[in-house]
Amino acid sequence: MTKPSIHAAIDLGTNSFRLLIAAIRPDGTLEPLAKELRTVRLGQNLHATGQLSPAAISRGLDALSRFAEHLAAYRPHRMRVCATHALRRATNRAAFLSEAEHLLGQAVEVIDGHTEATLALAGVRQAMGGDAPLLVADVGGGSSELIWEGGVTSLPIGAVNLTERFLPSGCLPAEAALAQVRAAIAEATEGIALPTLPPAGLLVGSGGTATALAALDLGLTTYDASRVQGHLLPLARLQALLDRLARLDAAGRNALPGLDQGRGEILLAGGLIYETLLTRLAAPALTVSDTGLLEGILWSTCA
Repeated sequence: MTKPSIHAAIDLGTNSFRLLIAAIRPDGTLEPLAKELRTVRLGQNLHATGQLSPAAISRGLDALSRFAEHLAAYRPHRMRVCATHALRRATNRAAFLSEAEHLLGQAVEVIDGHTEATLALAGVRQAMGGDAPLLVADVGGGSSELIWEGGVTSLPIGAVNLTERFLPSGCLPAEAALAQVRAAIAEATEGIALPTLPPAGLLVGSGGTATALAALDLGLTTYDASRVQGHLLPLARLQALLDRLARLDAAGRNALPGLDQGRGEILLAGGLIYETLLTRLAAPALTVSDTGLLEGILWSTCA
């Protein structure tokens, strides 16, 4: 009997680092063996300084040390490590990348926005199946990717950089601050030609912002990927969630159940990006996908 091949994927994002180790069965299905997310906020203050801070570098390397323990236990046959916005932009990334590659025993690819989007679409499509037209919106920490069959757009806005620019953590969000966030999103999306969603088309939200919003809408106290996958979030319910988040300061949002560490602090800004997209596209709802970039990276190791 043919043994499953073990593969690993690591996503080094602006807000979080994620690891997935899975067995690829002979029939082509995936069996997750280990999955971990660490909130490192690698892109903290990056928009202002252009560099990774010593504290962010330390948090990132600590997370990779933990990932290395998983990799040693499972000894994957193939692995791919991809870095996105923060490491695309940071002028001092070379030293971090060198340390990361030493810890992981694997080269780190700093992928461009187009590659990131293509991998995210592959991860979403693999889980959702079917042939319905998809427009995938992956709201990240430092950038947001919009992906559809034959088209990709990367926007220079994300949940982390919008939060740091307009929503200071020590106070309740003011109406003026929320207006500034919406204006920044409108400016970033102005002139972007998006496809018209056909009646059977889906606007799919992938990534931590989308899944966190789904977890809140479902009232989860512990995150449950099986319930989040495919959850529908209409504009009216999204706006109700945003109103709820806007009545809390960062500490209050972070204390909400069902969210990964530190997610609440940046969730309001990320949710406002989805609000704009739903409005512009006149989509009936956001369809949330628990899969995306990380799974796309893993499946790419099978090529």
